[in-house]
Amino acid sequence: TFCKVYSHLYDMRKSTPKGSAMNAALKLSLNSSYGDSGNEYSPLYDPQYTMSITWSGQMLLSMLIESIIESTDSKLLMANTDGFEIMTNRKDVDIVKSKVLEWENLTQLTMEGDVYDMMVINNVNNYISVTDKGKVKLKGMYEHNDFTKHGWHKNHSSMVIAKAVEAYFIQGVHY
Repeated sequence: TFCKVYSHLYDMRKSTPKGSAMNAALKLSLNSSYGDSGNEYSPLYDPQYTMSITWSGQMLLSMLIESIIESTDSKLLMANTDGFEIMTNRKDVDIVKSKVLEWENLTQLTMEGDVYDMMVINNVNNYISVTDKGKVKLKGMYEHNDFTKHGWHKNHSSMVIAKAVEAYFIQGVHY
């Protein structure tokens, strides 16, 4: 029953627009069940499952990264448990896409991808990226909230630093 429900939620998420509230809710549902497999108080607790997913996922991802780096002049910028960023020459883009497709066919996993015009990286959990379509992503220490709701005086988190870094790298503002 679990596998049928999980598969149904997975298919629903794939057919839902990325960035939508429904997509986020489905992602949370799917990821929560994996997270609960490592929670000893959860009915889904299964440490062998947790470790097998983690280890196989990291090994498969390493296999793809290695294949790309050996076939191109690409440089690995960062990698975590479910993705990576590389810098590659435009002449190698088709090779990278081909390696990803080969890997997807072999593993039956799906890799998402973006092309970035710029990345400012502190580490894998803290970065700013700008896609070739102009979408800005702020992660970790660079995330900041909309202060129009609460005002600057009610936020004591030093968000001004994140906003200043974003302004410097994205808008070219020099203080």
